[in-house]
Amino acid sequence: MGKNFPAFSLANIIGGVLLLAFWFLYAILLPYNDLDTTLSILVKNKNWVFLNIVGVSGSIIALLGLVGIYMKGAETFGFLGNIGFLLAFIGTVLLTGALLWDTIIWPILVKIDPSILDFQGPIYSSKTFVPFFIISGVIYALGYISFGIALAKSPLFPSWPSLMIAVGAPLFGLGSMFGKAQVYPRSIGITLFSIGLIWIGLILKM
Repeated sequence: MGKNFPAFSLANIIGGVLLLAFWFLYAILLPYNDLDTTLSILVKNKNWVFLNIVGVSGSIIALLGLVGIYMKGAETFGFLGNIGFLLAFIGTVLLTGALLWDTIIWPILVKIDPSILDFQGPIYSSKTFVPFFIISGVIYALGYISFGIALAKSPLFPSWPSLMIAVGAPLFGLGSMFGKAQVYPRSIGITLFSIGLIWIGLILKM
């Protein structure tokens, strides 16, 4: 059996709770019903920075929890789990960095030109931003799919939370590619992913 890591257990639980709060407070506090052709309507909202700080915090804390999961079962994961962990770690860092950028820079940009965040505007049609964002999402998705499968195969972790992570993280990471319809796959994804993290966090305490 792998060693127990109480601090990392807590990181998974707190990270999962913060990610759930981050996303569903989005739906409550931001004007998603007015979302049509641009994200600027969300970025202009007074709650934008606060909510994204919650999301960045949850992502960073969950990243620490990911390390704890790996330390718990490293000897049982094999090649798939090792590669999955590396890709999941890198993908999480990349997407957390993107979320931090959204938090700090986008409110400044929309004050200068709100159309910059139009779905057909300069950012979402950029030949550098779009490929980078897609590649980051793919790395994130492939990492958690691989890592989640390795978790499910490990004798140290039950299948259900492992599969929740394997399915939920890709839905959340790649859901933004669906434009204004992203709320549906991302909501399902982050719910599965967060519950999986919290569940695994509780297991790490045992």
